Amino acid sequence: MFKMKNLNNRLLFLFGFFIAILLASTLVPKDLISRSKNPVQESDVIVAYNPKTPLIKNGLKMKFIFEEDLSIGVVEGDENYMFGSHIVFNTDEDGNFYVTDFDNHRIQKYDPEGKYLLTFGREGQGPGEFRSLSVVRFDKDKNLYITDGSNRRISFFNSNGEFLRQIPLQERYDNIFINSKGFFIANKWSLVQEDGVSRQSNLFVLFDNKFNLVEELFKDEFKYSMPTGYDESSISDFLANLLSMTAFKPQVVFTLSKDDFIYIGYPKKYEIHIYSPEGKEIKKITRDYEPIPVRKKDKDHFVRIAIDGFSSQIFTGEIKKKAFSKIKYPKYKPAYQSFTMMENGWLAVIVESVEDEYTLFDIFDQEGKYIANFETFIPAEGLLSEIFFFKNNRAYAVVTEKDYKFVKRYKFDIQEYKD
Repeated sequence: MFKMKNLNNRLLFLFGFFIAILLASTLVPKDLISRSKNPVQESDVIVAYNPKTPLIKNGLKMKFIFEEDLSIGVVEGDENYMFGSHIVFNTDEDGNFYVTDFDNHRIQKYDPEGKYLLTFGREGQGPGEFRSLSVVRFDKDKNLYITDGSNRRISFFNSNGEFLRQIPLQERYDNIFINSKGFFIANKWSLVQEDGVSRQSNLFVLFDNKFNLVEELFKDEFKYSMPTGYDESSISDFLANLLSMTAFKPQVVFTLSKDDFIYIGYPKKYEIHIYSPEGKEIKKITRDYEPIPVRKKDKDHFVRIAIDGFSSQIFTGEIKKKAFSKIKYPKYKPAYQSFTMMENGWLAVIVESVEDEYTLFDIFDQEGKYIANFETFIPAEGLLSEIFFFKNNRAYAVVTEKDYKFVKRYKFDIQEYKD
């Protein structure tokens, strides 16, 4: 028999943690002409329709060539260069790195050459402490801000890691962006339990600088039943249902461009919606595509992630074994995995990233025209745009090598070629 006090709360915590785990112009060729359809006006929204294949002038195709020029991280040795198993990072305008280490509740700063400079933050509830933390972002005054959903606040620091102030949050918000006007774009997260059913909601919203609602941009919600009993069979069925709901489920992706436009995508379809700084949808990018099947290799990778997420003693080896054997997988992967903005206004879409094989990219120009599709060796893992991104004329990624995390920087070049 399987018995434990406060089981439901522990299961909900682990489920949220698991979701988080599952949960980044001068180079433009002058004669580039896409043969995608021209964007058309539909009501108040411009729609950029695109075919399955990008076509380039004179039959030339386009691809990016990446060359690693910096790696931060070690397997053993100096602890200032060792990361936990879950990290994201960002860089400032000077090229300094700020690595968010979720496992250790801290931020580590490195200079543009990868030299360790300082660490700030620790686990706790006091000023400058975290219970949960986000990627580092920068406000209009170049101060750092970090969202702490568990402590319900946004903490601000200067570039030396010195605590400046905090904004309390009345509800739980995750992954907050602050635009140049001081408006907030956030994921408002909620969980409601009633009659043995839990409903999780992710509402993506725009608030003004006083946290008054301006626009609701997108809502994603789902529900699941709690275990019907405490025996191994009931718990394994519950786990299997959770895993089946999350396996290759489309996840909402959103980011903010440098000119305050909001990009939101829900890859059940190949669509990306673009909103003005005021929260009005103004453009949609879409393209025809062939769905990518879920392979055995993908399922095995999913199970390995799940094993890490459900490492608690609550779930015995036998329970996990039974749960993993009952997972129901979809036939196809989501239309894409994530996307990130380039400095020249192009949109880089990560279609899929296959462990130890390749990452597949789509590129759209400033008008939303489909101009490139190519594979690269960069393992752009994860769903967040902070896992892979472009900045300071470089590309950046979090990379796993032999189960250890590394922060990588790449030079890149845009090339035209014929098959």
